[in-house]
Amino acid sequence: MLRLLVLLGLFSVLQCDFFSALYKLQDLLREEEKLQLDLSRYISSVQENEQDVPLEILRFSESLKIKRKTINDGSAYIEHPVNDFHLLYRFVVEWQSVFDIIFCKDCEETEAAKDFNFTVQLVSKRLGLWPSSYDLDGASSALLRLWKVYKLDLNEFINGIVQTYTADQPMSDDEVLTVAKFADSVKDDYSEMRWLKALYKRLQTQDGFSHSQTTVIRVARSLAASFYKLGFPKKGIFILEPFQSLENRDINSDVAFYLSNATSDENETIPEPATEDAMYEALCREEQKSLHELAKLRCFLRDTVIPYYKAKEEVVNYEPRIAIFHDVISPTSIEHLKSIASKGLTRSTVFLENTGPNGQVTITYGKQDNIRVSQTCWVRTDEYPELSRLENRIQLITGLSAEYKPVRSHSEKFQVVNYGVGGMYTAHHDYTEYKLGIISNPMDSEDISTSGDRMATWMFYMNDVKAGGATVFPEVRTRIPVAKGGAAFWFNLRPSGATDPRTLHGGCPVLVGSKWVTNKWIREEGQMDRRLCGLTEDAVEDFPKI
Repeated sequence: MLRLLVLLGLFSVLQCDFFSALYKLQDLLREEEKLQLDLSRYISSVQENEQDVPLEILRFSESLKIKRKTINDGSAYIEHPVNDFHLLYRFVVEWQSVFDIIFCKDCEETEAAKDFNFTVQLVSKRLGLWPSSYDLDGASSALLRLWKVYKLDLNEFINGIVQTYTADQPMSDDEVLTVAKFADSVKDDYSEMRWLKALYKRLQTQDGFSHSQTTVIRVARSLAASFYKLGFPKKGIFILEPFQSLENRDINSDVAFYLSNATSDENETIPEPATEDAMYEALCREEQKSLHELAKLRCFLRDTVIPYYKAKEEVVNYEPRIAIFHDVISPTSIEHLKSIASKGLTRSTVFLENTGPNGQVTITYGKQDNIRVSQTCWVRTDEYPELSRLENRIQLITGLSAEYKPVRSHSEKFQVVNYGVGGMYTAHHDYTEYKLGIISNPMDSEDISTSGDRMATWMFYMNDVKAGGATVFPEVRTRIPVAKGGAAFWFNLRPSGATDPRTLHGGCPVLVGSKWVTNKWIREEGQMDRRLCGLTEDAVEDFPKI
Protein backbone atom coordinates (compact mmCIF):
# COMPACT_ATOMS: atom_id res chain seq x y z
CA MET A 1 0.00 0.00 0.00
CA LEU A 2 2.93 2.32 -0.67
CA ARG A 3 0.85 4.53 -2.95
CA LEU A 4 -1.55 5.49 -0.17
CA LEU A 5 1.21 6.14 2.34
CA VAL A 6 3.05 8.42 -0.08
CA LEU A 7 -0.18 10.24 -0.92
CA LEU A 8 -1.10 10.92 2.70
CA GLY A 9 2.47 11.84 3.52
CA LEU A 10 2.36 14.51 0.81
CA PHE A 11 -0.92 15.86 2.19
CA SER A 12 0.54 16.14 5.68
CA VAL A 13 3.26 18.46 4.38
CA LEU A 14 0.98 20.81 2.45
CA GLN A 15 -1.12 23.41 4.26
CA CYS A 16 -4.64 22.46 3.32
CA ASP A 17 -6.51 25.05 5.36
CA PHE A 18 -9.72 23.13 5.92
CA PHE A 19 -10.24 24.98 9.22
CA SER A 20 -10.35 28.46 7.66
CA ALA A 21 -13.60 28.06 5.67
CA LEU A 22 -16.79 26.29 6.73
CA TYR A 23 -17.69 25.31 3.18
CA LYS A 24 -14.57 23.10 3.10
CA LEU A 25 -15.58 21.44 6.35
CA GLN A 26 -18.92 20.67 4.71
CA ASP A 27 -17.02 18.81 1.97
CA LEU A 28 -15.04 16.97 4.62
CA LEU A 29 -18.19 15.89 6.44
CA ARG A 30 -19.76 14.65 3.22
CA GLU A 31 -16.69 12.65 2.20
CA GLU A 32 -16.38 11.07 5.64
CA GLU A 33 -19.73 9.39 5.09
CA LYS A 34 -18.27 7.57 2.09
CA LEU A 35 -15.22 6.54 4.10
CA GLN A 36 -17.38 5.27 6.95
CA LEU A 37 -19.57 3.16 4.66
CA ASP A 38 -16.58 1.64 2.92
CA LEU A 39 -14.85 0.91 6.23
CA SER A 40 -17.94 -1.06 7.25
CA ARG A 41 -17.72 -3.01 3.99
CA TYR A 42 -14.02 -3.67 4.64
CA ILE A 43 -14.82 -5.04 8.12
CA SER A 44 -17.61 -7.27 6.76
CA SER A 45 -15.34 -8.60 4.01
CA VAL A 46 -12.55 -9.46 6.45
CA GLN A 47 -14.98 -11.18 8.83
CA GLU A 48 -16.59 -13.16 6.00
CA ASN A 49 -13.15 -14.58 5.25
CA GLU A 50 -12.99 -15.66 8.90
CA GLN A 51 -10.17 -13.27 9.69
CA ASP A 52 -9.80 -11.08 12.76
CA VAL A 53 -10.39 -7.34 12.56
CA PRO A 54 -8.17 -5.32 14.96
CA LEU A 55 -10.10 -4.21 18.02
CA GLU A 56 -9.10 -0.56 17.46
CA ILE A 57 -10.77 -0.55 14.04
CA LEU A 58 -13.95 -2.17 15.36
CA ARG A 59 -14.20 0.37 18.17
CA PHE A 60 -13.62 3.29 15.84
CA SER A 61 -16.16 2.01 13.31
CA GLU A 62 -18.89 1.52 15.92
CA SER A 63 -18.16 4.90 17.51
CA LEU A 64 -18.28 6.62 14.12
CA LYS A 65 -21.61 4.97 13.23
CA ILE A 66 -23.13 6.41 16.39
CA LYS A 67 -21.68 9.85 15.71
CA ARG A 68 -22.84 9.90 12.09
CA LYS A 69 -26.41 8.98 13.09
CA THR A 70 -26.69 12.24 15.05
CA ILE A 71 -25.61 14.31 12.03
CA ASN A 72 -28.98 14.99 10.45
CA ASP A 73 -28.17 18.32 8.84
CA GLY A 74 -24.52 18.62 7.89
CA SER A 75 -24.69 22.40 7.58
CA ALA A 76 -26.04 22.67 11.13
CA TYR A 77 -23.40 20.26 12.44
CA ILE A 78 -20.43 22.28 11.22
CA GLU A 79 -21.86 25.53 12.57
CA HIS A 80 -20.73 24.48 16.06
CA PRO A 81 -17.00 24.99 16.70
CA VAL A 82 -16.65 21.89 18.88
CA ASN A 83 -18.23 19.73 16.14
CA ASP A 84 -15.72 21.19 13.68
CA PHE A 85 -12.89 20.23 16.00
CA HIS A 86 -14.32 16.70 16.31
CA LEU A 87 -14.35 16.39 12.51
CA LEU A 88 -10.80 17.60 11.98
CA TYR A 89 -9.49 15.50 14.88
CA ARG A 90 -11.05 12.38 13.35
CA PHE A 91 -9.38 12.98 10.00
CA VAL A 92 -5.98 14.00 11.34
CA VAL A 93 -5.68 11.49 14.20
CA GLU A 94 -8.30 8.73 14.20
CA TRP A 95 -8.65 8.04 10.48
CA GLN A 96 -4.87 8.15 10.13
CA SER A 97 -4.60 5.48 12.86
CA VAL A 98 -7.03 3.29 10.91
CA PHE A 99 -4.93 3.71 7.75
CA ASP A 100 -1.74 2.88 9.67
CA ILE A 101 -3.28 -0.42 10.82
CA ILE A 102 -4.87 -1.50 7.51
CA PHE A 103 -2.03 -0.36 5.26
CA CYS A 104 0.89 -1.20 7.55
CA LYS A 105 4.21 -2.03 5.90
CA ASP A 106 4.13 -5.73 6.69
CA CYS A 107 0.37 -6.26 6.28
CA GLU A 108 -1.05 -8.61 3.67
CA GLU A 109 -2.42 -6.78 0.63
CA THR A 110 -5.92 -8.30 0.64
CA GLU A 111 -8.73 -7.58 -1.80
CA ALA A 112 -10.67 -5.89 1.01
CA ALA A 113 -7.73 -3.59 1.71
CA LYS A 114 -7.36 -2.81 -2.00
CA ASP A 115 -11.04 -1.86 -2.26
CA PHE A 116 -10.82 0.34 0.81
CA ASN A 117 -7.64 1.95 -0.52
CA PHE A 118 -9.45 2.76 -3.77
CA THR A 119 -12.15 4.62 -1.83
CA VAL A 120 -9.56 6.53 0.17
CA GLN A 121 -7.84 7.56 -3.05
CA LEU A 122 -11.14 8.81 -4.52
CA VAL A 123 -11.97 10.78 -1.37
CA SER A 124 -8.47 12.28 -1.36
CA LYS A 125 -8.85 13.33 -4.98
CA ARG A 126 -12.22 14.97 -4.38
CA LEU A 127 -10.96 16.82 -1.33
CA GLY A 128 -7.85 17.96 -3.16
CA LEU A 129 -5.82 17.88 0.05
CA TRP A 130 -6.02 15.77 3.19
CA PRO A 131 -6.38 17.53 6.55
CA SER A 132 -3.11 17.70 8.47
CA SER A 133 -1.74 18.75 11.85
CA TYR A 134 -1.69 22.27 10.43
CA ASP A 135 -5.51 22.22 10.33
CA LEU A 136 -5.72 20.75 13.82
CA ASP A 137 -3.45 23.52 15.09
CA GLY A 138 -5.67 26.09 13.35
CA ALA A 139 -8.78 24.61 14.95
CA SER A 140 -7.07 24.51 18.37
CA SER A 141 -6.13 28.17 17.99
CA ALA A 142 -9.75 28.95 17.07
CA LEU A 143 -11.15 27.27 20.19
CA LEU A 144 -8.69 29.19 22.37
CA ARG A 145 -9.67 32.43 20.61
CA LEU A 146 -13.40 31.85 21.07
CA TRP A 147 -12.97 30.99 24.73
CA LYS A 148 -10.92 34.14 25.39
CA VAL A 149 -12.84 36.69 23.32
CA TYR A 150 -16.31 35.61 24.44
CA LYS A 151 -15.24 34.68 28.00
CA LEU A 152 -16.93 31.30 27.74
CA ASP A 153 -17.32 29.01 30.74
CA LEU A 154 -14.50 26.58 30.05
CA ASN A 155 -16.09 23.66 31.89
CA GLU A 156 -19.16 24.00 29.68
CA PHE A 157 -17.09 24.66 26.55
CA ILE A 158 -15.12 21.39 26.73
CA ASN A 159 -18.46 19.64 27.19
CA GLY A 160 -19.69 21.16 23.93
CA ILE A 161 -21.92 23.88 25.38
CA VAL A 162 -21.65 27.32 23.76
CA GLN A 163 -24.30 29.71 25.04
CA THR A 164 -27.58 28.02 24.02
CA TYR A 165 -25.96 25.73 21.43
CA THR A 166 -24.72 22.22 22.23
CA ALA A 167 -22.34 20.10 20.19
CA ASP A 168 -23.22 16.52 19.29
CA GLN A 169 -20.68 15.25 21.82
CA PRO A 170 -18.35 16.73 24.45
CA MET A 171 -14.67 17.05 23.62
CA SER A 172 -12.81 13.84 24.42
CA ASP A 173 -9.94 13.83 26.91
CA ASP A 174 -7.44 13.51 24.07
CA GLU A 175 -9.04 16.41 22.18
CA VAL A 176 -8.77 18.71 25.22
CA LEU A 177 -5.15 17.61 25.66
CA THR A 178 -4.54 18.44 21.99
CA VAL A 179 -5.69 22.04 22.55
CA ALA A 180 -3.61 22.30 25.73
CA LYS A 181 -0.57 20.96 23.88
CA PHE A 182 -1.07 23.57 21.15
CA ALA A 183 -1.27 26.32 23.79
CA ASP A 184 2.04 25.04 25.17
CA SER A 185 3.61 25.09 21.69
CA VAL A 186 2.76 28.78 21.24
CA LYS A 187 3.94 29.68 24.78
CA ASP A 188 0.42 30.42 25.99
CA ASP A 189 1.07 28.99 29.45
CA TYR A 190 -2.01 30.51 31.07
CA SER A 191 -4.38 28.95 28.52
CA GLU A 192 -2.60 25.61 28.79
CA MET A 193 -3.09 25.67 32.56
CA ARG A 194 -6.78 26.59 32.34
CA TRP A 195 -7.60 23.86 29.82
CA LEU A 196 -5.71 21.21 31.77
CA LYS A 197 -7.42 22.36 34.97
CA ALA A 198 -10.86 22.09 33.34
CA LEU A 199 -10.07 18.58 32.10
CA TYR A 200 -8.71 17.57 35.51
CA LYS A 201 -11.93 18.79 37.14
CA ARG A 202 -14.02 16.79 34.67
CA LEU A 203 -11.98 13.64 35.29
CA GLN A 204 -12.39 14.11 39.01
CA THR A 205 -16.15 14.33 38.61
CA GLN A 206 -16.38 11.35 36.28
CA ASP A 207 -13.90 8.97 37.87
CA GLY A 208 -13.59 10.02 41.48
CA PHE A 209 -9.85 9.98 40.87
CA SER A 210 -9.41 6.29 40.25
CA HIS A 211 -5.64 6.21 40.80
CA SER A 212 -5.25 3.32 38.40
CA GLN A 213 -6.26 5.49 35.48
CA THR A 214 -3.30 6.50 33.34
CA THR A 215 -5.12 9.50 31.89
CA VAL A 216 -5.77 11.04 35.31
CA ILE A 217 -2.11 10.79 36.28
CA ARG A 218 -0.96 12.14 32.91
CA VAL A 219 -3.28 15.15 33.18
CA ALA A 220 -2.29 15.76 36.80
CA ARG A 221 1.42 15.78 35.95
CA SER A 222 0.83 18.08 32.96
CA LEU A 223 -1.27 20.45 35.08
CA ALA A 224 1.39 20.53 37.80
CA ALA A 225 4.03 21.33 35.16
CA SER A 226 1.89 24.17 33.80
CA PHE A 227 1.57 25.65 37.31
CA TYR A 228 5.36 25.50 37.63
CA LYS A 229 5.86 27.29 34.30
CA LEU A 230 3.60 30.08 35.52
CA GLY A 231 5.69 30.41 38.69
CA PHE A 232 3.37 28.54 41.06
CA PRO A 233 5.20 25.30 42.03
CA LYS A 234 3.21 24.94 45.28
CA LYS A 235 0.02 24.52 43.27
CA GLY A 236 1.75 21.75 41.31
CA ILE A 237 2.64 19.98 44.57
CA PHE A 238 -0.97 20.27 45.75
CA ILE A 239 -2.23 18.64 42.53
CA LEU A 240 0.19 15.71 42.83
CA GLU A 241 -0.26 15.03 46.57
CA PRO A 242 -3.24 12.63 46.11
CA PHE A 243 -1.05 10.39 43.92
CA GLN A 244 2.05 10.13 46.13
CA SER A 245 0.70 7.01 47.84
CA LEU A 246 1.01 5.17 44.51
CA GLU A 247 4.80 5.15 44.87
CA ASN A 248 5.06 6.34 41.28
CA ARG A 249 8.68 7.29 40.59
CA ASP A 250 7.81 10.05 38.12
CA ILE A 251 5.29 11.67 40.47
CA ASN A 252 7.69 11.56 43.43
CA SER A 253 10.42 13.06 41.26
CA ASP A 254 8.07 15.86 40.15
CA VAL A 255 7.08 16.65 43.76
CA ALA A 256 10.71 16.77 44.87
CA PHE A 257 11.56 19.14 42.00
CA TYR A 258 8.67 21.49 42.75
CA LEU A 259 9.53 21.49 46.47
CA SER A 260 13.06 22.60 45.64
CA ASN A 261 11.67 25.55 43.65
CA ALA A 262 8.84 26.56 45.99
CA THR A 263 9.01 29.83 47.91
CA SER A 264 7.04 31.15 50.85
CA ASP A 265 5.82 34.24 48.99
CA GLU A 266 3.86 32.44 46.25
CA ASN A 267 0.54 34.19 45.49
CA GLU A 268 -2.79 32.49 46.01
CA THR A 269 -4.29 33.47 42.66
CA ILE A 270 -2.89 33.36 39.14
CA PRO A 271 -3.61 36.64 37.30
CA GLU A 272 -5.18 36.46 33.86
CA PRO A 273 -2.90 38.03 31.21
CA ALA A 274 -4.04 41.40 29.89
CA THR A 275 -5.33 41.51 26.32
CA GLU A 276 -3.88 43.86 23.71
CA ASP A 277 -7.26 44.40 22.03
CA ALA A 278 -9.51 44.96 25.05
CA MET A 279 -12.04 47.25 23.31
CA TYR A 280 -12.18 45.05 20.20
CA GLU A 281 -12.98 42.01 22.35
CA ALA A 282 -15.46 43.91 24.53
CA LEU A 283 -17.35 45.07 21.43
CA CYS A 284 -17.40 41.52 20.10
CA ARG A 285 -19.24 40.47 23.24
CA GLU A 286 -21.73 43.32 23.49
CA GLU A 287 -22.54 46.97 22.74
CA GLN A 288 -20.23 49.47 24.45
CA LYS A 289 -22.08 52.71 23.76
CA SER A 290 -24.09 54.15 26.62
CA LEU A 291 -27.88 54.16 26.48
CA HIS A 292 -27.72 57.94 26.07
CA GLU A 293 -25.48 57.56 22.98
CA LEU A 294 -27.63 54.79 21.52
CA ALA A 295 -30.77 56.90 21.95
CA LYS A 296 -29.35 59.49 19.53
CA LEU A 297 -28.90 57.01 16.67
CA ARG A 298 -31.58 56.84 14.00
CA CYS A 299 -32.93 54.79 11.11
CA PHE A 300 -34.40 56.65 8.16
CA LEU A 301 -35.12 56.47 4.43
CA ARG A 302 -32.21 58.10 2.60
CA ASP A 303 -32.73 59.87 -0.71
CA THR A 304 -30.91 58.51 -3.73
CA VAL A 305 -30.38 59.86 -7.24
CA ILE A 306 -33.64 58.16 -8.23
CA PRO A 307 -36.53 60.06 -6.58
CA TYR A 308 -38.75 57.00 -6.08
CA TYR A 309 -36.00 54.82 -4.54
CA LYS A 310 -35.20 55.33 -0.87
CA ALA A 311 -32.39 53.47 0.91
CA LYS A 312 -33.04 52.06 4.39
CA GLU A 313 -30.15 53.53 6.37
CA GLU A 314 -29.41 52.73 10.00
CA VAL A 315 -26.77 55.04 11.48
CA VAL A 316 -24.57 53.27 14.03
CA ASN A 317 -22.09 56.14 14.50
CA TYR A 318 -22.24 59.81 13.47
CA GLU A 319 -18.63 60.95 13.41
CA PRO A 320 -17.20 59.33 11.45
CA ARG A 321 -20.42 58.31 9.76
CA ILE A 322 -20.82 54.51 9.87
CA ALA A 323 -24.06 53.03 8.63
CA ILE A 324 -25.74 49.82 7.62
CA PHE A 325 -28.12 49.81 4.64
CA HIS A 326 -30.80 47.15 4.87
CA ASP A 327 -32.26 45.02 2.05
CA VAL A 328 -29.68 45.97 -0.58
CA ILE A 329 -28.79 42.51 -1.92
CA SER A 330 -31.30 39.83 -2.90
CA PRO A 331 -31.14 36.12 -1.91
CA THR A 332 -30.64 35.30 -5.61
CA SER A 333 -27.56 37.55 -5.87
CA ILE A 334 -26.23 36.14 -2.60
CA GLU A 335 -26.44 32.54 -3.81
CA HIS A 336 -24.93 33.54 -7.14
CA LEU A 337 -21.93 35.14 -5.46
CA LYS A 338 -21.47 32.14 -3.16
CA SER A 339 -21.63 29.77 -6.10
CA ILE A 340 -18.99 31.71 -8.03
CA ALA A 341 -16.70 32.11 -5.02
CA SER A 342 -16.88 28.49 -3.87
CA LYS A 343 -14.93 27.47 -6.97
CA GLY A 344 -11.97 29.70 -6.17
CA LEU A 345 -11.69 30.34 -2.43
CA THR A 346 -8.15 30.45 -1.04
CA ARG A 347 -6.72 31.43 2.35
CA SER A 348 -7.05 35.18 2.96
CA THR A 349 -3.85 37.21 3.11
CA VAL A 350 -2.83 40.52 4.67
CA PHE A 351 -0.18 43.22 4.35
CA LEU A 352 2.21 43.23 7.32
CA GLU A 353 4.42 46.15 8.36
CA ASN A 354 7.66 45.38 10.20
CA THR A 355 10.00 47.93 11.75
CA GLY A 356 13.67 46.95 11.71
CA PRO A 357 16.36 47.81 14.28
CA ASN A 358 17.25 50.97 12.33
CA GLY A 359 13.64 52.14 12.29
CA GLN A 360 13.12 51.29 8.62
CA VAL A 361 9.63 50.02 7.82
CA THR A 362 9.27 47.08 5.43
CA ILE A 363 5.97 45.78 4.06
CA THR A 364 5.26 42.12 3.34
CA TYR A 365 2.50 41.81 0.76
CA GLY A 366 0.03 38.96 0.46
CA LYS A 367 1.07 37.06 3.60
CA GLN A 368 -1.03 34.48 5.46
CA ASP A 369 -1.28 35.32 9.14
CA ASN A 370 -3.44 34.36 12.10
CA ILE A 371 -4.70 37.93 12.42
CA ARG A 372 -7.07 36.95 9.61
CA VAL A 373 -8.71 33.51 9.49
CA SER A 374 -10.94 33.18 6.44
CA GLN A 375 -10.92 32.27 2.76
CA THR A 376 -11.25 34.73 -0.11
CA CYS A 377 -12.23 34.78 -3.75
CA TRP A 378 -11.97 37.87 -5.97
CA VAL A 379 -14.77 38.18 -8.53
CA ARG A 380 -14.43 40.42 -11.61
CA THR A 381 -17.44 42.23 -12.97
CA ASP A 382 -16.11 41.96 -16.53
CA GLU A 383 -16.23 38.15 -16.18
CA TYR A 384 -19.68 38.20 -14.55
CA PRO A 385 -21.46 41.24 -16.07
CA GLU A 386 -24.65 40.51 -14.15
CA LEU A 387 -22.85 41.69 -10.98
CA SER A 388 -22.70 45.22 -12.39
CA ARG A 389 -26.20 45.63 -10.97
CA LEU A 390 -24.69 45.46 -7.50
CA GLU A 391 -22.15 48.12 -8.46
CA ASN A 392 -24.97 50.30 -9.74
CA ARG A 393 -26.84 49.86 -6.47
CA ILE A 394 -23.80 50.94 -4.46
CA GLN A 395 -23.43 54.01 -6.69
CA LEU A 396 -27.13 54.76 -6.40
CA ILE A 397 -27.02 54.79 -2.58
CA THR A 398 -23.60 56.33 -1.90
CA GLY A 399 -23.26 58.66 -4.89
CA LEU A 400 -19.78 57.21 -5.51
CA SER A 401 -18.71 55.37 -8.64
CA ALA A 402 -18.26 51.66 -7.87
CA GLU A 403 -17.56 50.74 -11.51
CA TYR A 404 -14.93 48.07 -12.04
CA LYS A 405 -12.63 48.64 -15.03
CA PRO A 406 -9.64 46.65 -16.32
CA VAL A 407 -7.48 49.79 -16.11
CA ARG A 408 -7.73 52.73 -13.66
CA SER A 409 -10.71 51.11 -12.02
CA HIS A 410 -13.00 53.10 -9.76
CA SER A 411 -13.31 50.15 -7.39
CA GLU A 412 -11.69 46.84 -6.64
CA LYS A 413 -13.12 43.50 -7.66
CA PHE A 414 -15.78 42.02 -5.41
CA GLN A 415 -14.04 40.22 -2.55
CA VAL A 416 -16.14 37.28 -1.32
CA VAL A 417 -15.06 35.96 2.09
CA ASN A 418 -16.10 32.87 4.04
CA TYR A 419 -15.03 32.58 7.67
CA GLY A 420 -14.08 29.22 9.17
CA VAL A 421 -13.80 27.85 12.72
CA GLY A 422 -13.53 30.92 14.92
CA GLY A 423 -12.96 32.93 11.73
CA MET A 424 -12.13 36.59 12.29
CA TYR A 425 -10.04 39.59 11.25
CA THR A 426 -8.38 41.57 14.03
CA ALA A 427 -8.63 45.36 14.13
CA HIS A 428 -7.11 47.03 11.05
CA HIS A 429 -7.53 49.98 8.68
CA ASP A 430 -8.76 49.58 5.11
CA TYR A 431 -6.89 52.62 3.80
CA THR A 432 -3.50 52.00 2.20
CA GLU A 433 -2.08 55.54 1.85
CA TYR A 434 -1.41 54.87 -1.84
CA LYS A 435 -1.29 57.96 -4.04
CA LEU A 436 -3.60 58.49 -7.01
CA GLY A 437 -1.74 57.90 -10.28
CA ILE A 438 1.29 56.28 -8.61
CA ILE A 439 2.04 52.54 -8.43
CA SER A 440 2.61 51.89 -4.71
CA ASN A 441 2.02 48.16 -4.27
CA PRO A 442 4.03 45.86 -6.57
CA MET A 443 1.42 43.12 -6.10
CA ASP A 444 -1.49 45.25 -7.32
CA SER A 445 -2.88 44.22 -10.69
CA GLU A 446 -3.14 46.74 -13.55
CA ASP A 447 -6.80 47.48 -12.79
CA ILE A 448 -6.09 49.29 -9.50
CA SER A 449 -2.33 49.92 -9.57
CA THR A 450 -2.80 53.67 -10.03
CA SER A 451 -6.33 54.05 -8.60
CA GLY A 452 -5.22 55.66 -5.36
CA ASP A 453 -6.38 54.89 -1.84
CA ARG A 454 -9.45 53.03 -0.63
CA MET A 455 -11.74 56.01 -0.17
CA ALA A 456 -14.66 54.00 1.18
CA THR A 457 -15.69 50.48 2.20
CA TRP A 458 -18.95 48.77 1.29
CA MET A 459 -19.53 45.32 2.81
CA PHE A 460 -22.49 43.10 1.94
CA TYR A 461 -23.66 40.65 4.63
CA MET A 462 -24.75 37.48 2.84
CA ASN A 463 -26.12 35.41 5.72
CA ASP A 464 -27.18 35.62 9.34
CA VAL A 465 -24.75 34.40 12.01
CA LYS A 466 -26.12 32.58 15.03
CA ALA A 467 -23.54 34.00 17.44
CA GLY A 468 -20.52 36.27 17.03
CA GLY A 469 -19.17 37.67 13.77
CA ALA A 470 -20.01 41.36 14.37
CA THR A 471 -18.04 44.16 12.69
CA VAL A 472 -16.62 46.46 15.36
CA PHE A 473 -14.87 49.86 15.46
CA PRO A 474 -12.81 50.11 18.68
CA GLU A 475 -11.83 53.78 18.29
CA VAL A 476 -15.47 54.93 18.30
CA ARG A 477 -16.95 52.04 20.35
CA THR A 478 -19.26 51.02 17.51
CA ARG A 479 -20.66 47.59 16.77
CA ILE A 480 -22.51 46.29 13.70
CA PRO A 481 -24.21 42.89 14.13
CA VAL A 482 -24.45 40.77 10.98
CA ALA A 483 -27.74 41.30 9.13
CA LYS A 484 -28.39 39.20 6.02
CA GLY A 485 -29.19 41.30 2.97
CA GLY A 486 -27.68 44.43 4.49
CA ALA A 487 -24.41 46.26 3.87
CA ALA A 488 -22.11 48.28 6.09
CA PHE A 489 -20.66 51.49 4.65
CA TRP A 490 -18.09 54.04 5.80
CA PHE A 491 -15.45 56.42 4.44
CA ASN A 492 -11.83 55.54 5.17
CA LEU A 493 -10.65 59.02 4.11
CA ARG A 494 -11.78 62.40 5.37
CA PRO A 495 -13.21 64.90 2.84
CA SER A 496 -9.75 66.50 2.79
CA GLY A 497 -8.26 63.24 1.55
CA ALA A 498 -6.45 62.55 4.83
CA THR A 499 -6.75 59.07 6.29
CA ASP A 500 -9.19 58.63 9.17
CA PRO A 501 -7.65 56.47 11.96
CA ARG A 502 -11.04 56.34 13.68
CA THR A 503 -12.15 53.80 11.06
CA LEU A 504 -10.03 51.10 12.71
CA HIS A 505 -12.27 48.03 12.56
CA GLY A 506 -12.26 44.25 12.80
CA GLY A 507 -14.40 41.21 12.17
CA CYS A 508 -15.23 39.40 15.42
CA PRO A 509 -14.70 35.63 15.65
CA VAL A 510 -17.65 33.59 14.44
CA LEU A 511 -18.83 31.76 17.56
CA VAL A 512 -21.67 29.65 16.17
CA GLY A 513 -22.75 29.54 12.54
CA SER A 514 -21.20 30.59 9.28
CA LYS A 515 -20.34 34.02 7.92
CA TRP A 516 -20.22 35.14 4.29
CA VAL A 517 -19.48 38.74 3.32
CA THR A 518 -18.64 40.52 0.09
CA ASN A 519 -16.42 43.60 0.21
CA LYS A 520 -16.32 46.37 -2.38
CA TRP A 521 -13.52 48.88 -1.86
CA ILE A 522 -14.13 52.17 -3.65
CA ARG A 523 -10.93 53.85 -4.83
CA GLU A 524 -10.15 57.55 -5.27
CA GLU A 525 -10.06 57.17 -9.05
CA GLY A 526 -13.30 58.42 -10.61
CA GLN A 527 -14.64 60.13 -7.46
CA MET A 528 -13.47 63.71 -8.03
CA ASP A 529 -16.82 65.03 -9.18
CA ARG A 530 -18.78 62.81 -6.77
CA ARG A 531 -17.41 63.70 -3.34
CA LEU A 532 -16.74 67.29 -2.38
CA CYS A 533 -13.33 68.04 -0.92
CA GLY A 534 -13.13 69.48 2.58
CA LEU A 535 -11.70 72.97 2.89
CA THR A 536 -9.78 71.98 6.04
CA GLU A 537 -8.16 68.75 7.20
CA ASP A 538 -10.82 68.41 9.91
CA ALA A 539 -13.79 68.97 7.58
CA VAL A 540 -16.61 66.46 8.01
CA GLU A 541 -18.99 64.85 5.55
CA ASP A 542 -22.15 66.77 4.69
CA PHE A 543 -24.74 64.04 5.21
CA PRO A 544 -28.49 64.45 5.04
CA LYS A 545 -29.94 65.83 8.25
CA ILE A 546 -32.10 63.58 10.36
